[in-house]
Amino acid sequence: MMTVANLTELLLKHLQGNLTEHEQQQLDEWISESNRNQRLFESVDDEEQLRQQLLAYHIEELEDNEGIILSKIRQRIGTEAPVTPVRRIQPVRRWVWAAASVALLVAATGGYLLLTKEKTVSTPTSIVKTQTDILPGKTGAVLTLADGSQVVLDSMGNGVIGTQNGTQLTLKNGELAYDNAGAGAAAVVYNNLVTPNGRQFQLVLPDGTKVWLNAASSLRYPTAFSGKTREVAVTGEVYFEVAQNANQPFIIDIDNRAHIQVLGTSFNVNAYDNEANIKTTLVDGSVKVFAGGPAKDGAFVVLQPGQQAHITDEAKDAIRVVNRADVDKAVAWKSGIFNFNNSSLEEVMRQVARWYDIEVVYENTVPDIRFGGKLSNDVSLTGLLQSLKESEVNFRIEGRRLIVMP
Repeated sequence: MMTVANLTELLLKHLQGNLTEHEQQQLDEWISESNRNQRLFESVDDEEQLRQQLLAYHIEELEDNEGIILSKIRQRIGTEAPVTPVRRIQPVRRWVWAAASVALLVAATGGYLLLTKEKTVSTPTSIVKTQTDILPGKTGAVLTLADGSQVVLDSMGNGVIGTQNGTQLTLKNGELAYDNAGAGAAAVVYNNLVTPNGRQFQLVLPDGTKVWLNAASSLRYPTAFSGKTREVAVTGEVYFEVAQNANQPFIIDIDNRAHIQVLGTSFNVNAYDNEANIKTTLVDGSVKVFAGGPAKDGAFVVLQPGQQAHITDEAKDAIRVVNRADVDKAVAWKSGIFNFNNSSLEEVMRQVARWYDIEVVYENTVPDIRFGGKLSNDVSLTGLLQSLKESEVNFRIEGRRLIVMP
């Protein structure tokens, strides 16, 4: 039986022209099951119609079978907002995934997008392709061991992948874990985990700290923590859930441009070279953020949950604190979501370049446009660009280059 999630995905891909041969066969079989299915398919010409028709279709279906579920869905439709609130400067036109209409469908399909702009749309976006569509990123990383050898984790199966100085390395369902129960007093050695463009990965450090790496990021860490502190170094974007240990503070070196000291907490660090600021966003607990060199030196601030610290290279000793930070936007990538709330075109394109492993080129001046809303990051590049088509920007794809046109 076709599930809500599968039907939504197939119909959306049909509208975007992204169906595989197997998916087309699934859709054809569903259409042939009943006249109701045939009518729904023939009535859908765009994403807005898809949203409306799917809602009507499933309400009608549930009225025939599950009255109790229907009442719950209707109640949630009336009480839950379909999209994340966005500050509106001008009236907003919406392009959303069908799932955004009903809370149950949102959970099933995982994403939606709402575009906001400061100008009224006058020209539809044009997307010109000269090659096969570019797929989204996936789980994967390159691990460099203490002896310099490298392991490509994309292609590794579950199980023990090696042992270093008594510490066992285990890969399970895309997560790397360290067990140093047999490490003893052996000398500490370091590993380096790198996620190229188009890859994300997560691991559990020897002390139980959980770490998520976004695309184009790295983490250098010991295979066992000894001494008075637990020290690691990062580049790019990394999310931490630090295991508590008051006797052994956790210290993060951000490319020697900033440092963070914590005892036990959850927070996000965004330190890409092509972003204007190093941003540390605190989810819970507390952290001490230092500008510049080692944590014992320089200016610092202590963040509270919901705050975000900004450090720029131009003002290395200055730290600006945003008291009501958009925490959801900062950590959305960890859940497989693009959150474009109040994002400029350049900011959006930097995320796109990292996730799809492409080069973004501006053919002329960069349009002054801001976006809002969310979209699942598992769509193809063309699918993403279709969702951006209300932005008054034209795109051209040449190989792995995305050209942004006036």
